[in-house]
Amino acid sequence: MNHQIKLVVVAGLVMLLNVANAAVLDEVIVTATKRGQSAQDVGISVTALSGEQTEALGLHTTQEIIQQIPGLQVQSFTPGFTTFNLRGISQNNFQDNLEAPVAVYVDDIYFGSMNAVNMQMFDMAATEVLRGPQGTLFGRNATGGLIHFRTRKADEDEFNGYAKASFGERNNNVVEGAVGGALSDSVRGRIAGRWEQADGYVEAGSVAAGVLGPTGFTATGSDAIGADGFVLRGNLQIDISDRTSLDLSATRTEDDDVASGHYVVRFTGADPDTLFGLENGPVITGDVHRHASDVTDTGLDRDSTVLSFHLRHEFDSGMQLDYIGAFQDVYKFNKEDAGGGLVFFPYSTEADYEQQSHEFRLSGETESLRWQSGLYLLDIDYVGQARTGGPAIIGDPTGVVIQDTDLSSENWSIFSEVEYDLSDSLTVIAGARWSQDDKEIKFINTASNFSAAAGLPDGTVLFDLQSAIGASANPAHAKVDEIDYGDVATRLQLNYQVEDTLIYASINRGIKGGNWSPSSAVTLDDLRHDEEDLMAYELGYKTTVLNGTGRLNASIFYYDYSDYQAFSLYGGTPQVTNEDASASGGEVEFAYMPNDHWDFNFGLAYMDSEVDFIPGVVPGSGNTDVELPQAPSLSANLLVRYNTDVAGGNLALQLDGNWNDDHYMEGSNSIASVQEAYTVLNFRTSYTMDNWEVSAWVRNLTDEEYLLYNLDLGFIGFVEQVYSAPRQAGITLRMDF
Repeated sequence: MNHQIKLVVVAGLVMLLNVANAAVLDEVIVTATKRGQSAQDVGISVTALSGEQTEALGLHTTQEIIQQIPGLQVQSFTPGFTTFNLRGISQNNFQDNLEAPVAVYVDDIYFGSMNAVNMQMFDMAATEVLRGPQGTLFGRNATGGLIHFRTRKADEDEFNGYAKASFGERNNNVVEGAVGGALSDSVRGRIAGRWEQADGYVEAGSVAAGVLGPTGFTATGSDAIGADGFVLRGNLQIDISDRTSLDLSATRTEDDDVASGHYVVRFTGADPDTLFGLENGPVITGDVHRHASDVTDTGLDRDSTVLSFHLRHEFDSGMQLDYIGAFQDVYKFNKEDAGGGLVFFPYSTEADYEQQSHEFRLSGETESLRWQSGLYLLDIDYVGQARTGGPAIIGDPTGVVIQDTDLSSENWSIFSEVEYDLSDSLTVIAGARWSQDDKEIKFINTASNFSAAAGLPDGTVLFDLQSAIGASANPAHAKVDEIDYGDVATRLQLNYQVEDTLIYASINRGIKGGNWSPSSAVTLDDLRHDEEDLMAYELGYKTTVLNGTGRLNASIFYYDYSDYQAFSLYGGTPQVTNEDASASGGEVEFAYMPNDHWDFNFGLAYMDSEVDFIPGVVPGSGNTDVELPQAPSLSANLLVRYNTDVAGGNLALQLDGNWNDDHYMEGSNSIASVQEAYTVLNFRTSYTMDNWEVSAWVRNLTDEEYLLYNLDLGFIGFVEQVYSAPRQAGITLRMDF
């Protein structure tokens, strides 16, 4: 099906569903404009999942929200590193010092580290996914959009809570619960926690004779892609006065020796011009959930502490002052066998990330005017180490190159946004945000554990960035270790609303600062990449249909990128380069509740994109006019739920899932990175009586095999992959009080 036909299909669905509307469905409240509003009144393409929907869908990690969000994909090679992809916009480089263009917030706090955004989901209030640049209100790294996870707060006076236990295949055991309520007339509290353990679903497998040699063998390595950790969260709300309140939150996350660090491997050829991979052979173990490694000491350790406080004061004039302060500390250590069992290639990363942020926001409104202005400060300190070993390092099987990176980032921004009602039905919105990025990096490569023949005693400096800059005669290298970047993000929008129908048109400019790609083979010429900016044009439509029993939202967009930050293995090392790009597409979402028994949700996303050039492994080579990574031309999601009263309780049956068209996992669009079309279905049945619920569920009902991660190493003869989990069944017991 060509792009024109697909676009006609999307437009046809919108026309088909646009019938007479009447009553309003239950509202979904979102904070897309930093104040509570019905999602139907916000002129942004936003999908929101309530806490109840999250529970009914059985979503228990932040990665899993992709199942019901049109245009959202995820990439992950370990439970400790997650890259969200929204409308094709992502950051596919796996280096810890980078930030993503799809910003992640948790309870109004920006999470800048991609090591921190894969979290256990529980006791949720809502999850909001905002498509398109959100830079005016949320900052310089929201170019592609924003995902906001909102947890339940201590906002109820009555004592309440729940307890839940879940048991699934692969020894997947979960215990979670929450309790909260009023501690006095002016103080409320809530504590919630969750613990999960699961065996890795990628296990050691067997390799048949003739695949890697004349004889076969059985690998003995550890499992990968499991779970073993807990999250403990506390919230305290204090009414200081009738007009002043304080919200205090603390979250502790720990993951201990989580199964991780193995890949499944396929042999592949290489294009002679670019060295991009060609057609992949079969998995060498014959099973996409079996690896061929004998390494047993792989795994992930991660811990995180997040502290935040939100002070709010309402003035007699009607204005409101908000101050949000937060501190976040994330530590991660991950070790893997990067050779996939083919070659001895131990690779480990250690990251210590600290972040402090402060936001001061003043807002107000009159009958026809709503406004907000603010100041935002963000400080990030990152210290990381990568250890690369094996025969790939100067041909020495014992040698290790140690890459130490120290990066500091200071950002400040001022912002303002105004909404003015030109008439009862027409509103103009204008906003701007100036962001200033000041960054500095220190980077050094040293040798360790090399053999005597290599002539590299421990501690031998192989590359020191600051020394290399001092020794270079090229003026362009003088400040390659510094970034001093200031720019403005803007929004201009018109909303036209009559009763329960909203039509909006917007022009947005999103910005994202530059960064560095430090590696074991870095040079001064390719170390740093520049900032990117995006002009986004969007038209949207929101209404209720079918006499008030349905809700229809649709949007179309066009993106014009300058200096898009594209990932490639340029020269065989992970690099980000700046390329121009464009994209167009749209989404349609339809919710239908014909009566008390049935619920239907459908979503459809269309995508067409073009990146001018992606560098090949061979310097000077590359592919032109490629598609954005993980950007299927068509994708769809659905949910069908039926419930009825039985024997004094309620029985519910639910089927949900999503479908994705053929697409490329990597921006190179190499043959080795193709993911063919696939469908994922989940089934759940539950029985609720009084305050008890028992449910049985099956995830990935048809045992579909599809990629979470693909790394094309065709230039050395193979591709590394991580597949999503196979079918899993289990039961869950829940009690509310």
